[in-house]
Amino acid sequence: MKKITVILFALLGANSLFSQQWTGNNTNTDPIYRGGSVSVGTAQSYDKFTVGKGNLRMVDGAVKFGYFTPGIGVNHDSYFTIQNFRSLSGSNANGLYIYPSHSGLSPINDVPSESKVFFVSSTSKIGMGTNTLTCVDCDDYRLFVKDGIKTEKLKVEIAANNGWADYVFAKDYKLMPLKELQAYIDDKGHLPEVPTTEEAIKNGIELKEMNILLLKKVEELTLYTLQQQNQMEKQQKFMDEQNKRIEILEKKHVNN
Repeated sequence: MKKITVILFALLGANSLFSQQWTGNNTNTDPIYRGGSVSVGTAQSYDKFTVGKGNLRMVDGAVKFGYFTPGIGVNHDSYFTIQNFRSLSGSNANGLYIYPSHSGLSPINDVPSESKVFFVSSTSKIGMGTNTLTCVDCDDYRLFVKDGIKTEKLKVEIAANNGWADYVFAKDYKLMPLKELQAYIDDKGHLPEVPTTEEAIKNGIELKEMNILLLKKVEELTLYTLQQQNQMEKQQKFMDEQNKRIEILEKKHVNN
């Protein structure tokens, strides 16, 4: 009997303690809540829900991790944030943002530049340094990067055999005569097929297509060089033959 009494008092005490900490119906299905903060793995609370000091935080729908207490005189925290953002001003900014510590995203204002470190749009496109993932003729592109890319290797796939420029060396390839090429350059101010400065600035250039185009121009230049070489050899041969005839005529003249 004494044991039962002790257990009942313990349960009553636990229930009293629970009622002091949590609010909600005493059922297995209804939600429970509290007005204070909850910490797991640490006695301190930095936000409404903290998991392990230095590991994970959830704030206003954003997940913040890598937290540590700022030093004296420091006005900002140190962490990274993962936030699913929905803009009130338009859908272009909608998506998942990953960015280092700052004040965070506001649904009222434009997304600040410091939030655009890594962006995954609702259309499954990725932005690095930008959340502007639309442009002319680029619906098929997945990755948009602002400020540049530094890499040791970049491999571009060529879809088909005719995607390369070796067709220039085919026997039936028609090479533009040099006089026509000169006239085109004098009139247009650039090589045929190559975009103008204005077009390149406005539309950018497609790396694979530009490399293929440059290869095509190098191969055409090679053909022009070979043509000139053949012409020079023919001229040299003709001059050698003329010189031999002159020598023969001079010898005959001397003998006579």
